[in-house]
Amino acid sequence: MSEADRRRWEERWRTRSHDLGTPEPFLLRLLPRLPRGRVLDVAAGAGRHAVFLAARGFAVTAVDIAEAALQLLAERARAAGVTVITRRVDLDEPTALQGLGPFDLLLVIRYRPSPAQWRRLLATLAPTGAVLVCTFGEEDHRRHGTRREHCISRAELEAVLAPARRPVVYEVFEEGGRVLEGSLWLPAPLVPAGHGR
Repeated sequence: MSEADRRRWEERWRTRSHDLGTPEPFLLRLLPRLPRGRVLDVAAGAGRHAVFLAARGFAVTAVDIAEAALQLLAERARAAGVTVITRRVDLDEPTALQGLGPFDLLLVIRYRPSPAQWRRLLATLAPTGAVLVCTFGEEDHRRHGTRREHCISRAELEAVLAPARRPVVYEVFEEGGRVLEGSLWLPAPLVPAGHGR
């Protein structure tokens, strides 16, 4: 990420209201299906998901480019009486996630990693780990002009997550007037030798 972009995110979080909203409804719907354990909350912002999950027994590590966001997250976690590990990272840096993991769940909400970022994120995931993604879909680009680089498609996700993981849930839906795509990816079952020919 460029220094100008980093400064823009810092300023956004410094001036943002401390009312950070509730967790993404898609996450709430999928909560019973998520693997328990260690979670990496990607582009976590001020922690609306990290604090929620920590309060429910998950061991959460939250990463973001903006120190101001992580400071808000830490304050929110203290107020809730939970622990969230925070780390300021630029996901474009090859060593950004060094020493983190293995995680049982990658949480990617309202963010679209680049292919290189996906490779680094998936390297932190345990072999049995899951991936939950919920962000703007291509239809949101068509309807609302959301920048294409912020929108996800199933084909893109399959390119980075399959065949090691398969979608057990994939939904395209409207939330607050925006078109989102949400999915949960679990490890694909191993095919026994001699099968699948």
